[in-house]
Amino acid sequence: MRTLAYAALVASVPTVAIAGTACPAPEPIATGAITQPPPLLTDAPRVTAAEIAASPALTRITSRGAVLYRLKEEHGLRGVFARTGDQFRVFYLTPDDQAEIGGVMWDASGRNVTRAQVAEIPGAIPTAHWAPAPLPSSSANDDLPHSDAVVDPVARLAAAHFGVDGRQNAPRVYMIIDPLCPFSTRAFGALQPYVESGKLQLALVPVAINDHENGGASTPAAMQMLSAPSQEMARAWRRISDVGHAVPGQEPDAAASAELTLNLAAAHAVKMRGTPTLIWKDKTGASRQETGMPDDIAQFLASLPS
Repeated sequence: MRTLAYAALVASVPTVAIAGTACPAPEPIATGAITQPPPLLTDAPRVTAAEIAASPALTRITSRGAVLYRLKEEHGLRGVFARTGDQFRVFYLTPDDQAEIGGVMWDASGRNVTRAQVAEIPGAIPTAHWAPAPLPSSSANDDLPHSDAVVDPVARLAAAHFGVDGRQNAPRVYMIIDPLCPFSTRAFGALQPYVESGKLQLALVPVAINDHENGGASTPAAMQMLSAPSQEMARAWRRISDVGHAVPGQEPDAAASAELTLNLAAAHAVKMRGTPTLIWKDKTGASRQETGMPDDIAQFLASLPS
């Protein structure tokens, strides 16, 4: 993990910047059915006009109308929360105030420092409200409290709502995605040659975790995917990616909202940290899980059953 913040700059996605190879999931994961854009901020400390005028970096950030709120200094970097309407982003300033870094800061222990900072700002982190039905437990887990029960991520996602892409007899890899997460889209494209060659089958599990970053656009996109037949879900995602949002004029099925909520509950149960998350059974029958694209594709493919 990194101690310095950095930005993953993604064209046409006016969101909080993302670090690493995945769109980070808020904790708790928000259910798309109830997520709303952040309310007006009233309690966070504002950056003053004098501070902005004295800082070339802050002047640049505010040049397009952003309102700035002060975050606590972390690891020697001052942070600001910049908001324009319903869109917001976090920046960290260099010590000389000449440059700004848009991104998410992670510390050496893997803690999302940025999330902890913005959690103090009303509305910056969406809230989850769900009551998923308890899963049947095996005899080995019958005496454990629910929070300590061992969840097999492959079995948990097999009970979720997904669409398949690839040959029927290919090794299945579950892929939890937010359809508007650019890292999900890139991973899907990167894995296509291996899907087409029969090395793996992707089971796409749509969720919506980026609504607080894209003005609520992830939920209708995910619901549109869930409304497609299983074999057509990948094609539906490609159409959504082409336009950057849910395709106009295609109303979701009545069950899509409930299916999305169940998928989010499944993602929560397997402790998803971001999208994409890959989950599969390896050659030994053990469940494997990785956030983002594997660093070594050859090693990942070699781990799949023959």
